[in-house]
Amino acid sequence: MRYALVIVLVCFAQVASAGPHQVLVLRSEGTADAASRTTIDSHVLRLAKNINGKVDAGDITFTEAAAVVGCNPADAGCKDEMLTTLGVDEVVATTVTASPTGLNVTVRRIGKTGPPKAAQTSVPTGRSPDANLNADIGPMFGLTAAPVVDDKTPPATTQPNPPPPPVTTTTPPPTVAQTDNSTAPISNNNVTAAPNGAVVPVDRPRRRTPKVLMGVGGGFVLLSILMWTQAADVQGQIDDKPEPQSPADIQALRDLEQKGDDIAGAGNLFFLVGLAAGGAGAYLYWKAGRSSNTQTARIAPTAFPGGGGVTLTLGGAP
Repeated sequence: MRYALVIVLVCFAQVASAGPHQVLVLRSEGTADAASRTTIDSHVLRLAKNINGKVDAGDITFTEAAAVVGCNPADAGCKDEMLTTLGVDEVVATTVTASPTGLNVTVRRIGKTGPPKAAQTSVPTGRSPDANLNADIGPMFGLTAAPVVDDKTPPATTQPNPPPPPVTTTTPPPTVAQTDNSTAPISNNNVTAAPNGAVVPVDRPRRRTPKVLMGVGGGFVLLSILMWTQAADVQGQIDDKPEPQSPADIQALRDLEQKGDDIAGAGNLFFLVGLAAGGAGAYLYWKAGRSSNTQTARIAPTAFPGGGGVTLTLGGAP
């Protein structure tokens, strides 16, 4: 599509060759992204409008134009063949390359007579290229631009600098020791010395025991679930066995039932112990956040008429 536009442009230029000075501003090329190159192309075209003559924007780059003509851009005679084929008196070629700090822009004016003219500038990242292009590229097109001023630097002023303010030395007021008149006892259980006399709170191990109890309780509950699962497997084996045909079959069935009962009973015991330990740990953990007293818990197995269980004793230290 671009080559077709070049052919149309060549035909149009051949017809209008007798007109004013013809300038073709080619599209930029380089490693910069397309959006950055498009912005640079628009500003270079505005700068080229300062040339006396007819200035048009091209749809291809300098390298693509050389490929259409069939010459090497590095050869000195390539520009003459290109200008003759395009039917213009001058082309403007732009190269925009990306750098870690921004964009490097090189603009060349390539005419029929005389060596090519070139100008360069750098555009920092995040800055508009207009000021830099006007200052560094504009003079090549006859534009007189003011030098680039960093937008972070305040403009110069011709007013005399105000006299510096007088230097005053202030002496901080003397530190007066404060007397603590409170009658509450001072506890060193939750503070420790730090550099420069600062007092840093220390996390007392009041919540260590509750965390251990909650962990042990959770482990016991998980173990009880595993035992219940194993007891269910034993019950499944009992259900799958055929009707006993001999005393040996009856004894084997009784052994399986006893095994299932033992496992289920152990699971019940572990569940109760885990529930008690986890509940005690959760209670002590909550209690530790509200009171500075150290809470203790004692868990002991206890026999009851017709069964067994555990006892939980909670206590506190003053």
